[in-house]
Amino acid sequence: MSNETFKIVRACLVLGVALFFTPIGLLIAVSIYLYNTFVARKACKNIAGEVAVVTGSAGGLGKNIAAELASKGCNVAICDINYKLAEGTAKEIADKYSVKANAYKVDVTKYEEVVDLKEKLTREIGPATILVNNAGLLIHSDQLNPTVEEIELMVKVNYMSHFWTNRVFLEDMKKANKGHIVAISSVAGLVTLPYSEPYCSSKNAVRALMRVLRAELKLEGLNIDATTVFPSFLQTHARVKQFATDSGFSDLYPLLEGEDVAKRIVQGMLQREAEVAVPGFFMLTYRLISLLPARAQDWVTYMPMMRLNTFQRAFASIKEQ
Repeated sequence: MSNETFKIVRACLVLGVALFFTPIGLLIAVSIYLYNTFVARKACKNIAGEVAVVTGSAGGLGKNIAAELASKGCNVAICDINYKLAEGTAKEIADKYSVKANAYKVDVTKYEEVVDLKEKLTREIGPATILVNNAGLLIHSDQLNPTVEEIELMVKVNYMSHFWTNRVFLEDMKKANKGHIVAISSVAGLVTLPYSEPYCSSKNAVRALMRVLRAELKLEGLNIDATTVFPSFLQTHARVKQFATDSGFSDLYPLLEGEDVAKRIVQGMLQREAEVAVPGFFMLTYRLISLLPARAQDWVTYMPMMRLNTFQRAFASIKEQ
């Protein structure tokens, strides 16, 4: 038997063994998921007195996350390109929770500005041990035909910015051997939303980036956690809310309140969860569908009922914008 033939036979044997044990592994995985979700009470980290950087936190979900962290005694850096709004948010949080809350203007797509942000907030608040990459874009001015500039900006904000913030803030976390990075992806990082190629691909890329990061942190033996969050549509953005309602996506599942999602995100972070889907059944559904062949996955996702009741309405809604 030639070396190449041996490799092929070995690969087939490994695949056969994997397929044989897949049902058992699935049963164990589902059992663990249900136990952790509904039975176990995990020990939570104490973040009182720590410094958290939350990007895109002048309003919306980012503001809710910053407030939830502050309620746990965490000092927060409100980072946003809208400095005036960030100032108001920082003052509101500082007054309500009696923590340090400073506003910082930053364009997270620019590495130099992220470096300046770190230096400034380290002087004013202290070294950050928590980073929440929340800044993101969802809708273009023309969803069916976005400009080149809009696509580039969405990829930079939704994906590339994570590279810069992770690189800059991980440095101090590694020195302290302590920290937590939270990346806000989207349910679009688990399932496909038609006519949203730049958004879905950027959110899928965030998931891959965080999986690689978790592997590297484990290999280096660092006491730094990483959590990826996959929320569904929220009520925190007026245009997104209108799109979800007009398209029919809100008929599949109610739009989420920002405060509720923020509580779940911080809970998952404190319990060191690797991935958090909101609502939680999205993650279990995704994992089950992933076991099917590609064509079967496509049929389940876009079966006739879904095409007629949701995706065609979504297409009509986008055309009317």
